[in-house]
Amino acid sequence: MKDTKAIGKMTTIGIIIIILLIAAIAGYVYLYPQPRLKETLVMGTTDSVESCLDPARAYDYFGWEIVQSLGSGLVEYKAGATGSIDDIVPSLATSWTVSSDGLVWTFNLTQGVHYDDGTEFNATHVKYTFDRGIGIADEDGAFVGIGYDGIINNVTVTEKYVVKFYLKIPFAAFLSLLACQASYIVDPANAPMTSVVVYTEGNARGSHPMGLGPYLLRNWTRTAGKDYEMKLEANPNYWNASGGYPKTKNMIIKFYADSTGLALAIQAQEIDIAFRQLAATDINNMKTNTNLKVWEGTGAFIQYLVLQEKYAPFNNTKIRQAVGAAINRTTIVQTVFLGQAQNLYSMIPIGMFGHTDAFLTLGDPNYTKTQELLADLGYNETNKLSFKLWYETSGHYPSSPQQAQVLKSSLEASGVIAVTLDSADWPSYRTHRQNDEMEAYILGWYPDYIDPDDYIQPFVDSSGGSWIHHHYNNSQMDKLIAWARGNTTAATRSSLYNQIQNLMVEDCPIIPTYQGSAYAVTTLKIKGVYLDITQSWRHWLLYAEE
Repeated sequence: MKDTKAIGKMTTIGIIIIILLIAAIAGYVYLYPQPRLKETLVMGTTDSVESCLDPARAYDYFGWEIVQSLGSGLVEYKAGATGSIDDIVPSLATSWTVSSDGLVWTFNLTQGVHYDDGTEFNATHVKYTFDRGIGIADEDGAFVGIGYDGIINNVTVTEKYVVKFYLKIPFAAFLSLLACQASYIVDPANAPMTSVVVYTEGNARGSHPMGLGPYLLRNWTRTAGKDYEMKLEANPNYWNASGGYPKTKNMIIKFYADSTGLALAIQAQEIDIAFRQLAATDINNMKTNTNLKVWEGTGAFIQYLVLQEKYAPFNNTKIRQAVGAAINRTTIVQTVFLGQAQNLYSMIPIGMFGHTDAFLTLGDPNYTKTQELLADLGYNETNKLSFKLWYETSGHYPSSPQQAQVLKSSLEASGVIAVTLDSADWPSYRTHRQNDEMEAYILGWYPDYIDPDDYIQPFVDSSGGSWIHHHYNNSQMDKLIAWARGNTTAATRSSLYNQIQNLMVEDCPIIPTYQGSAYAVTTLKIKGVYLDITQSWRHWLLYAEE
C-alpha cells in the first residue's frame, strides 16, 4: 500500500520549492530588469539584387545575403568562422557520414521544421532542391558557375528524414558547398521544377522560393528595375538554428545610389547600419566619429580584370600578358583604398590554402616587359595598343570609378598603351557582359564556399567560367582543375593549385588586382555584427537596446 501521507508531504515540499524559485526569478528580474531590444533596425546599402532571390539562379553577394535570411541549408558556417572544417555546423541536417571512398554522403535531417504554409520539411525537399537546381541551371547561376552537375551524380531519399548524395568525384569541399546559399533548400510549393522564381511587383512572397529561414520577406519594392526598399520580418515558425531566433523583429533595408548618400545617411543616423559600399575616405573619417562604430573583419573579397578573348586585341596571349605586366596594384591599394586592402597576385586569396604570388612574376608593374611583349606585335609609343576599359557605377563594387582611373593611368604609364574608359550601372553592366560587348572589364568575387576551388573553377574551367564571358578555354587547365577537385590529399591539391596559378599567369585571361577588407559602420548601440571569412551578413544576429 502507498504511503499517501508521505506522498502528500513531498508534494507540498515540491510546491513550496517551485513557489520560492518563481519568487527568486521575479526578484532577480525586478532588481536586474532585462534591456528591451528595438523592434526595428534600418540598414543602408548601395548594393542590389542582381537577378533574383532563387538559389537556382541567384549568384551575387546581396542576393545571397537575402537568400540566407529567408532560407536554410543542410549545414552552415557558424558566426566568426575562420575557414576551418570544424566551423561547419548542423542546420537542416543533424548529422552526417561519408563513405570511405568519399563518394556517398548520408545526412540525417532535423524533424519538426515547417514552411510558412505548415508543410513539414523532409528528405523529399532536399532531393527536389538539387534536382531542380541542376535541371534549370543556366550560365548565369551558381549551379553552372560552381559546377554542381560535375560534382553530384544523384540525390536519393532513403527514409523520410534521411537523404544520400552520390557524388561523381570525391569532392574535398563538399560540406562547404552545402553551406553556401546556392544549396539552400526551397519550398516545392513556391519553386516550380522547370522555371526560376523572379521578382513580382506587389507580391513579396511570390518573389522567392524559400521559407525555412529566420526571416520572411514582407516587402520588396523596385523602381525602374532598381531596388528601393526591403522589409524582413521575423519568421514565427523559425526553428532556432543559425545561432538562435532573430533578435530583431523587423529589418528594413534601404538602397542608396552611391557611397556618398550612404555615408551621409549613417552620419545623420537616419539608418542604424551601413554596409557595402562605403568609400575608404568615409571609413577613415568615421573611425574618429564618436557617435559611430566602425567594424572591420576578415577580407575574402577579391577584384580582378577580365580580358575578352573572343575578339582582338585580347585574343592574343602576349597582349594579355603585356596588360598584366603593366598593372600597378600598390597604387590601387594606397590611392583608392588608403591601405584598406592588399596587393593580390593570385585568384586564390591571401591566407587561403593553395595561395601563391604567381602573378608577381609579371611585375607590379614591369613596363619593360610590357614594352617588349608589345614590340613583338608592332606596338610602340607612336602605335599604341588601344582598348576600352569598363567599370560599373552602381556601388556594386567599392570605388569602381576610382579603380578604373588608376588602372588607366597605370596602363598608360607604360607609354605603349592607350585606354578609353566606359561605364554602366550594374544591371546594364551585367547585360553588356552577357552579350560579350566589353573588351576589358572589372569584376569582383565573394566566396561561395571556403575552398580554393571556389576561386579557380568558376573562372577558368571551360564550363564554369562561361558566366564571365571571357571565352577562355584551355584543356590542360580543365584537367588540372578536375584533378584538384577530385583529390582529397592536401599535398597533392597544393601542387595542383600551384600549377593552375602558373598556367593562369601564362594565359592571363583574368588578372587579380587586390584583396579587400570587410567594413561595416553602425550606431553605437548595434551589436551582433560578424565579419568573418565567409563574408556572410547575418541579419538575424543584429540587435540594439532601446
